Amino acid sequence: PYVEGQIGRMQINDVDGSTSEAAGGFNLDASLKAEYDSDIAFGAEIGVRKIADTGFRVGASFTSFQADLEQVDLGAALSFNGTVIGTAAGTFTAEELATAGVTLDNDVKAYSINAYYDFDLDKRFTPYVGVGIGLADIENANDKELMLSGHAGINYALTEKLYVGARGTYHRINGPSDSFGIDYDDITAYSVGAVVGYNF
Repeated sequence: PYVEGQIGRMQINDVDGSTSEAAGGFNLDASLKAEYDSDIAFGAEIGVRKIADTGFRVGASFTSFQADLEQVDLGAALSFNGTVIGTAAGTFTAEELATAGVTLDNDVKAYSINAYYDFDLDKRFTPYVGVGIGLADIENANDKELMLSGHAGINYALTEKLYVGARGTYHRINGPSDSFGIDYDDITAYSVGAVVGYNF
């Protein structure tokens, strides 16, 4: 078995979303593109290595970070019985939206089962690749969403049991719907960071 702590810089790529409201022949369609700041992500993992005396290992991980909105580009069209009668567009910062009582910041908690292959190339250096499947719990989202991940990294043995390393991770989360009635496209994010672990 092994345990591992992780810290890294998480960057969410721009996210597209849309919503629509209809009443009495009128229809309001709105679209947005949300841009997010990068944030520190913290994680932990516990697992089993050298499965069947091979380089395969499996771990269960938890990652937490804040999705801080930087700005959002909004566009809207008002139509009546299929005829567009007005459009509007604008860019708003997170501070401007907060002044209007709207926040699109979200705490994100991700749970994943990961499978890795460790390449035994050196007594101290161990590069690896991996994949993961799990759930993303996004604040203000209506449901937890499926998350797929890819990992690559390298660990360096400080002692027989203690190691440090660097890793990169790519996440893809199924597009959620939120409490504001906005339907989002799939969310993609990546992180680069450091790990420290202990092999039992």
